Amino acid sequence: MPQLNTLTYSSQLFWLGICFLTLYLILAYVILPKITRILEVREESIEEKLNKASTYREQAEDLRADYEGILVQAKEKAHQHLKSTSITISAAIANKQKDFLDKLSDRLHVAEQELYRSRLESGKEIESLARDVANAIFLKLTGKVGSFEKDGRHV
Repeated sequence: MPQLNTLTYSSQLFWLGICFLTLYLILAYVILPKITRILEVREESIEEKLNKASTYREQAEDLRADYEGILVQAKEKAHQHLKSTSITISAAIANKQKDFLDKLSDRLHVAEQELYRSRLESGKEIESLARDVANAIFLKLTGKVGSFEKDGRHV
């Protein structure tokens, strides 16, 4: 085997040194700087994207705070509108109830007066009917015509 030949060790070591040195120089001055630049660009890109994300997050938080403030103002405005509408409606209902009770009271008063008049008229009619009935009964019982007066006397 030629590798084990002791006469060729020096040439093999020489070419080993040349190859190693060439690979080292290629790696050190060509490939590793490119890899380093790529890693730096990646790191800068990631850092830039993180900064943008942080900026966007801050903007989103500001927008959210503005939104919540507007929402609170809208709720307060709606609550005030509801309160004023409720007061207005309550006042309108109270006025309508008062008007209704006044009309009902007037109708009740008129009905009571009509009832009183009807009672008086029916009392007069009952009195005359009672006299007529008493005269008819008296006529049937005695065969004589009698007249009963208002004061209860028999004539």
